[in-house]
Amino acid sequence: MVEISRAIIAAAGPVAGSLVGAAWALIAPVECAGCSTPDHALCWTCAAELRARPRLAVLEAAASGPWGAPAAVPLVASLPYEGVPRRVILALKERDRTELARALRPAVLAALEAAYARATPGSTPLLVPVPGGSSGAARRGYHPAELLARRAGLRVTRALRPARGRARAQKRLTLAQRHEVDAARWRVSPRVHGARVVLLDDVVTSGSTLRAAARALRAAGAEVVACAAVAATPRRVGESSILWRFSDEPLGRIDDKHGGED
Repeated sequence: MVEISRAIIAAAGPVAGSLVGAAWALIAPVECAGCSTPDHALCWTCAAELRARPRLAVLEAAASGPWGAPAAVPLVASLPYEGVPRRVILALKERDRTELARALRPAVLAALEAAYARATPGSTPLLVPVPGGSSGAARRGYHPAELLARRAGLRVTRALRPARGRARAQKRLTLAQRHEVDAARWRVSPRVHGARVVLLDDVVTSGSTLRAAARALRAAGAEVVACAAVAATPRRVGESSILWRFSDEPLGRIDDKHGGED
């Protein structure tokens, strides 16, 4: 069992970022991903901007078939996708600054703590990261959400795999197009049939990717009981908007009995 206290989460942020930055600067010249200060992967000031403040919402996932009822699941995000958090996540994803994953560890854990705490009662859910497109994975060699979970010390289940040629880059889509993301963009492992699942994504904007992932898993016989994201974009206007609220409630704990497989 892995127990994560709020004290550990709070203490890990600035310290982790600074130590990683100092160590990396000895290997190769770097600059802070948040403010471009030289010789630090992440300076103390920017590391403090990654302190998690979970925000909560309800994600309406469309039914998997004509007779299924829409499912509402809790959704949690730790950071705003703007300013320093946005620059750090983009540096990790677009510039292969994978050393920054450790600095994002507290945000990952905080989002998942809250998501697991708000899942419906039952057996401990599997942790399933949402993969990006196959082209992005081929370029990077990894999927960001899975990398962040693993660098946070968590076990994951690879239940979703991108179907070749299906997905377009989300940042190039309108809100209406994001809302229509097809669940067929992924292949689902039969191992999740009958399992309870918590989904993890790196960034949530309209929620369309998480909705599609939940729909695909539900069609494969899994139950998505909660969703988590490291960061959420500021609220937008339109049918895909997500209504967030902040939570100062005590966080729960992640039980390492979720039996994920590599």
